[in-house]
Amino acid sequence: MSLEKLYSSAQSGRADDALVKVVMPGLRLIWLWIPKNAGGSISRSLVQTHGEDAIPCDLPLERLWRLNGDMRDFRIVALKRNPYTRIASCWLNKIAEPRSFNPRYLRKYRGLTAGMSFPDFAEWLNTPEGSDQDADPHWRSQYLMLERTTEILAFEDLPGAVSILGIPPSSLPHRNPHAQMAEHAGLEARALLDWYDERAFGHVSRRYARDLEVLGYGVPEGPDPMSGSVGSCAAPTDGMGAAGAERDGQRRAGEQA
Repeated sequence: MSLEKLYSSAQSGRADDALVKVVMPGLRLIWLWIPKNAGGSISRSLVQTHGEDAIPCDLPLERLWRLNGDMRDFRIVALKRNPYTRIASCWLNKIAEPRSFNPRYLRKYRGLTAGMSFPDFAEWLNTPEGSDQDADPHWRSQYLMLERTTEILAFEDLPGAVSILGIPPSSLPHRNPHAQMAEHAGLEARALLDWYDERAFGHVSRRYARDLEVLGYGVPEGPDPMSGSVGSCAAPTDGMGAAGAERDGQRRAGEQA
């Protein structure tokens, strides 16, 4: 049995089971890598900054807690991101460029094709095959993967988020890969929200309505994405989604009890 299959057999069925974690005993913290939310850059920076006190793994949380019961009291921290920019980034990175398209998607997801347009991808996400039932983490709804976090930081306030994790903001790569992704796909470079037309906006709004509500972004009035109404879904300034705020409040109340 391969290590991947062994891990798979140990999963509990929770949406965060297969996600990469970085365990940091010194900070009593578990970082949860949510795909397309700067998770890769932050995970690498955690290891580079904290050295041996940053331990990457992909074990389910239940297995970590079984190995060390003290970890049940660790904070579980992750980033949230505006669903509109997240799914456009996902399309550019995983779908638009045929050479970077994972062949496994063809076998697993009926109707998903390499190089399909962004509106077509957005429409596919609203089919049974594109639902959260068996979704790839890159387009799975965030609220499902963030269910057990105690602290949710905002991608839109990345410097503040990484400071909480003990990472100097200057250590993160200062680059925007989306222009390069578009170029590789033979497309013109543009801002992520500029990939939206009325059809894509409607499909993404429906597909990620729960994310928009739970994470505090809200559903913008529209649909008229070209007017800037999509971009008006800014993250709350406190950097904490509703789900994370509630859980963090419960944790703090328990500490004070």
